[in-house]
Amino acid sequence: MKTQSETIARQEISGVVDALVTANQDADGALAFHLVVGPADRPGECDRIEFSLDAEHAAALFGTPTTRPTPFTVPCRVGVELHSIPSLHH
Repeated sequence: MKTQSETIARQEISGVVDALVTANQDADGALAFHLVVGPADRPGECDRIEFSLDAEHAAALFGTPTTRPTPFTVPCRVGVELHSIPSLHH
């Protein structure tokens, strides 16, 4: 029986958009990814997503592929800043 995280990791993504990703790693090994989704020439229209991994999970993410299952999951923290939220009122 699949775990919930395995089911989530295997779900298909319905669409792909342009984005930029920046990665920062601190001295303790924690890793943060900053994702800017949208047109690079219009940053004010972009949505922003950040997810960060504790050092132990960052190490697992970049470990040797032969020592981990595929796909595999690691816990992270996610922050989202949406440029615009579709209005329910017309």
